[in-house]
This record gives sequence, structure tokens and C-alpha cells, in this order.
Amino acid sequence: MLFHHRCLQSLQRRIRMKNEHHAIVIGINSYPVSGLPALEGPVNDAEDFSAWLRDPQGGNVPEERIQRILSTDFEKDTALPFPNQVEALFEPFITKGVQGRCGERLYIFVAGHGFGDPGDMGTTALYAGNAQKMFPWHVAITDYVDWLRRHAVFDEIVLLMDCCRTINSYHEVKEPQYPTTKGRTGADQVRCFFAFAVGRGRVARERRFEDGRDSGIFTRTFLHALQTARPRQGRVTGQQVKDQIHNSIDTFAGDARIEPPEIRLDSSQDITFLYRKSAQAVPVSVVLQSYKGAETLVLSDGNFQKIREEKVNASTLTLELEPGLYKIAVKNTDRQQIFEVPNHAGIIV
Repeated sequence: MLFHHRCLQSLQRRIRMKNEHHAIVIGINSYPVSGLPALEGPVNDAEDFSAWLRDPQGGNVPEERIQRILSTDFEKDTALPFPNQVEALFEPFITKGVQGRCGERLYIFVAGHGFGDPGDMGTTALYAGNAQKMFPWHVAITDYVDWLRRHAVFDEIVLLMDCCRTINSYHEVKEPQYPTTKGRTGADQVRCFFAFAVGRGRVARERRFEDGRDSGIFTRTFLHALQTARPRQGRVTGQQVKDQIHNSIDTFAGDARIEPPEIRLDSSQDITFLYRKSAQAVPVSVVLQSYKGAETLVLSDGNFQKIREEKVNASTLTLELEPGLYKIAVKNTDRQQIFEVPNHAGIIV
């Protein structure tokens, strides 16, 4: 392998073209028969997150892979959507998931009124548009996520819930009517990023921002973190986004009094939200000798912690790396090399 300085653009294009990302986006402002106050932010939040998903420099999810339902899809002051209309967004993935894998990553974004289960600390549901005090119609969002994870339907799941997680002893979360199968081998390898606007039993907040739009404070902070988190080795990871959120959410809250968000991730199986050039990054080109057409490259840092693993479809690809020590290897072979950036103009293995 020969390393020399070039740019990352061709690799980024290949990554964007081959992703198998899907999304479910839900935003409910209106709850006319519930006694719950109407909200102003969830639909705006859902639209803003959808825009990030579609952005080639953001989520880069094709429009046809974004399934969305908003309360503004229906006539004003109607008690919609019903639970089954929201659940219909999950049904295709459940149906396919019984048979096997559906794709690389699933984003699930939820904004509206929500609640936590009295007997289960991890369960959170979204009230449907027809929710009532005595009939709290809802969608058990985290139960759907657990099913998809348990069956390894996607390699990665990103869940964002900008809603309250208050506890009402009469409002128990009902498990959805999905197939009660045991799950699939490999579920423990599914990478997850679960972000809740608040902890269990807490109230989420929205406010009007300086641009005149009402938004959830958590959603605004999250989207800003995606845009501004400083990349490491060219990647913006879940941990970096989490850190950025915790460091900046008080600024976005303004005069509003807020509770801290709850963000769960496994640092040993962190996800990469996107690739972004670092100000210190050095372009490096990789040329494979004896290229056979289906090699997989594994890049690790100086502590031999894997940074990324990419299947390559050409004898040359490019990376942008910050100064430091690295190891690159062809998977399932003894071809590997330790190198330092930017001290080496070229390395042959």
C-alpha cells in the first residue's frame, strides 16, 4: 500500500452513494380532546430534522426513504393522527425484519406530548392525536425500537425523542401488536444512539427562537451539534454530538428552565453521524497493490482502536486524517502498516 497526500471527496461520495439509511419522522402539535396544551414546536422540529436528513452534507437520506407523519397533514383541530396511522410507519420494517436485515441505519425522530411507563424506567411513548385523559391512546416508540434492535433489522438505530417523559399511574404503555419472536443472533452488535430531551419523569420544553420559529429546545440544540461538532479523524461521532449538546443546551434554553437530556450510547460501538474535514486534517491517498476487487480496509488510531472499516471498490481511495499515528490493514490478510501523519509522504506495504 502506498500513501500520499490527496483529498477525501471521492471517498465521501462513495460513502454517500452506498448508504442504506431510512428514517421515520413524527411531529404532533395538536391534541384537541386530551386536555393537554397545544404545542407549537413539534411540526417545525420534524420539518427541520427532515431537512437535515435530506441534506447531502447531513444525513443524506433519499426522500423516498423518509417516512413522515405530521399533525398538519390533517384538517385543523381534528384529533389525528390515530395510533394506527403512526404505527403504520413501522410496519414495513417489522414485516421485512421477520425475514432479515433491512438496511444500514434507521433514524427515528419523534416530537409531541409523551410519557413514561410507571413500571418500566426505559419505556417512553408518544400520545396520539386522539389521546384523552381516560383513554390515553399512544404509540410505544421505545418498544418498536427494542423489537427492531432485538431482530437486528438495521446495523444502527438513531432514536431522538423530543417529548415529555412524565409519569401518570393510570397511563401504562401498551406493547404493540407485532410478532412475538425471540430475536436474532447479532442483536448485540447493533450500534445505537438513543437521545431523549429529558430524563424519566421530566418535562421537555419548547420556545420561540430569535428567527421567529417555535422549536423544541432539545431539537434545536441537537441540530446545532450536528452542524458544529468538531470532527476527530474526519468523523463526527455520537459521543462528540452528545458532548456538544450537554455543553450548549443551556445557551439554547435562553430564559427557559430546562432539565438535562438523557443520551445513551455505547462508546465501544459508537456511530458516525457524518464525515467532515477537520481544520488540521491532512489529505492522504491509499493505493492498494495487488488489488483484487473486493478488499476491506481497516483504519485504526495510534492506540489500535478501530476508526473505520470500509469495503473499497477501486485500487485507490482517499482519507483525511488529523496529525497522529495510525495503522491501516487489509482485512483477513497480513498486509498492514503503521504510519504517521503528516511525517510520511508515502508508505509501501
